[in-house]
Amino acid sequence: MSDSLDERRKALENDYFQKKNQEALERIAHRQEDQEKRKSPITGEPLEQITIMGVIVDQCPSSKGIWLDAGELEQILSAVKEQESESGKNLIADFFATLSGK
Repeated sequence: MSDSLDERRKALENDYFQKKNQEALERIAHRQEDQEKRKSPITGEPLEQITIMGVIVDQCPSSKGIWLDAGELEQILSAVKEQESESGKNLIADFFATLSGK
């Protein structure tokens, strides 16, 4: 009797995880559809995806404006801090100095 209960428990567990995997795949497909629909708020053109410090962000091909999703700025800053500690340079200060022309 114990074996049949274990088999039933395993079958239910497998069904549960199969359902969760299917839901995750559907969320991924939906997210990809949303990515394809994203348009630049400036020009209305489809946004391109670029990588900044290992983080994929959206950029308008014409205006070069960059849009970040939730958490992406924190990921970029974390990568910058890691590189700064390895190189000993202040990359953010260098970036803003370049922008200001100093």
